[in-house]
Amino acid sequence: MTRRRRVTAREDDGTIGELACACASARQLARVLTRVYDQQLRGAGLEAAQFALLSTLDSDGPCTQVTLGRHHGLDKTTVSRNLNVLKRNGWVARLPTLDRRERRIGLTAAGRARLQDARPHWQKAQRSVQQAMTARQWHALFAALRTAAKAADSLRVGST
Repeated sequence: MTRRRRVTAREDDGTIGELACACASARQLARVLTRVYDQQLRGAGLEAAQFALLSTLDSDGPCTQVTLGRHHGLDKTTVSRNLNVLKRNGWVARLPTLDRRERRIGLTAAGRARLQDARPHWQKAQRSVQQAMTARQWHALFAALRTAAKAADSLRVGST
């Protein structure tokens, strides 16, 4: 009879720990995946979060910071902080609007070029994660992530 050995947080055998909390597990997944994508995107001078925002602006067109934040599940401060980096690099710009209170952001030509250069790096990261699991697991991952995000979003404070 084989006895299972209990692994504690103090031991480091190189494996990812199994966490009993949905939030901690989701954050763990986000950090691990972000490292994979960041490592690949480093060759294009981008981080995963920057690539995601640039991709959204490229596919959806110019939008407000609020819309961008909702799309990515980010709070106002996080969106502003990330957009400031993109603005400083000349990859996005604030666009004129009729309402001065509205902050509409669009991709610049330099941002579009940076995104184009980064796509092969992103694809390499995407393929490497996809190849580390079966096709069924890959599709189940997206289904589970969408379901969990929608469920958690429905529980936001102030929504009923």
